[in-house]
Amino acid sequence: MTTFLDILQKHYTESPERISVYLQFAREEDQAISYRQLLEGANAYAQIYAEKGIKSSEVIVLILQHGEDLLYAFWGAVLHGAIPSIMPFLTEKLSPERYRADLKALISVTKPAAIVTYPKFEGDIRSALQKGDSVRELILSDQLSPASPPNFSLLGGFQHSPEDIVLLQHSSGTTGLQKGVALSHRAVLNQLDAYGESIRLDAGNDVVVSWLPLYHDMGLIASFLLPILKGIPLVLMSPFDWVRAPYKLMQSVSKYHGTLTWLPNFAYIFCARKIRDRHLEG
Repeated sequence: MTTFLDILQKHYTESPERISVYLQFAREEDQAISYRQLLEGANAYAQIYAEKGIKSSEVIVLILQHGEDLLYAFWGAVLHGAIPSIMPFLTEKLSPERYRADLKALISVTKPAAIVTYPKFEGDIRSALQKGDSVRELILSDQLSPASPPNFSLLGGFQHSPEDIVLLQHSSGTTGLQKGVALSHRAVLNQLDAYGESIRLDAGNDVVVSWLPLYHDMGLIASFLLPILKGIPLVLMSPFDWVRAPYKLMQSVSKYHGTLTWLPNFAYIFCARKIRDRHLEG
């Protein structure tokens, strides 16, 4: 039985230039990230986790927007042997007071050793921290060293067994704060294997296209871990860009010859109401 690290190392050594993720942004060119770039970017985060004294199997909460930092911070935690947990980022639709209250609740339940966010959001995070909290480090995205090749033999994640916890998934609620479920390497990989077999997953031909937020279980498991670990290209757009222009999902499916996408029921209704024939021309 393998772990996430075994699979990531195989992708890095056997197909480093294979594209793992195409990040999409409104009014910007798509950003293609190879497995080499993914793991070298992740290694920069793994290094700062080590420098800040984050221990293997400690929880790291990620409060980052759609973009490469979220990807690198997540996989960097996996490389380091820490346990990543993704929390939604504060948006204009969320009350700052309610958000800080939810963050306090998350900290009390998950007891993270560190929180990763942007410099501009540092004040909001610190205002939610209380004396006696488990958080020892607030890591900012501008504190990183340049991306560099990982030395897999020195990574803390390689000390883990398949039974060790690899991530913390908040399984319900839009804020991702309802029920924290600790998942092991074995549990996730067994699920991916079984699910991949049931849908006849084909790494040579399939392409996943998704807008689902990574703090939801469907977004994290089916639309993030599945393609990256199985070597399937992932086209990932922001959920906010999808809400503003749902037809872009269809355009991405056409552009990248997408074969797999997952949507909750409301999203089909939303697409039917918002997408017009003119959006699908060409």
